[in-house]
Amino acid sequence: MTVDVEELRRLSKAAFGQAYRLEVMLFVAESDGFVTQTEIARGLDLPVSNIQAPVRSLIDCGLLIALPKSDNRSRFLARTDSPAWEWARSLRELAQVSTSAR
Repeated sequence: MTVDVEELRRLSKAAFGQAYRLEVMLFVAESDGFVTQTEIARGLDLPVSNIQAPVRSLIDCGLLIALPKSDNRSRFLARTDSPAWEWARSLRELAQVSTSAR
């Protein structure tokens, strides 16, 4: 079952006050735990500028940790253990139910 992106963004805005945070959280939750902003943006087919604020928020609340820069230009972010990732998946299920009910 596919999820309507607009419904995800509506739920994200309602839950977090940011339209893209839920999509970012879901991408990170499904990753191997290490991502870059560029990978997230490409994976979501969004400009990096759209995911910068959600990523900063996830860092500020301790769900992501910015790792020290390495020799390459990308800064890796590490996912921390938290029930928040499962909650994001639950919100995606709500979006699926809402979309299929239409």
